[in-house]
Amino acid sequence: MNENSIEFQPMPGDNNEDESVRHSFRVPASDKDNILAVFFGQSYSVANVSVSGIAIRADSCLAFESNQEIEDAELLLGTQRITNLTAKVIHCSVHDSGDLQFGMVWLNMANDKRQKLEKILGQMKARALEKDDLPDEQAQ
Repeated sequence: MNENSIEFQPMPGDNNEDESVRHSFRVPASDKDNILAVFFGQSYSVANVSVSGIAIRADSCLAFESNQEIEDAELLLGTQRITNLTAKVIHCSVHDSGDLQFGMVWLNMANDKRQKLEKILGQMKARALEKDDLPDEQAQ
């Protein structure tokens, strides 16, 4: 196979053109952020996360199926935990690291969980923007 992406082929009659469009910014996850997603009791490294969805890394393209809905998922964001989430698998592609990356959207997220996730993501964005990018002599 010569392509860098594994695309799920739509089933006849499926109309999911709008499902893979991102409607909000996804915050990239670094190793120091300690962000994990838990599906079926197994932890997965998170590439990026938003209020509307997540991208995780997996070792096998057989880990999930296209349009699979996963209930009782958990999101671990540092010391914070959001439980009883439902995710739907939208796509699978190859990440820059060579790992497979699955894109998922959150389904029917309760308002309190959405607000908690928005607050945590806001803190992550603020930390990312706090970096001092000026050389030392210009900072004086």
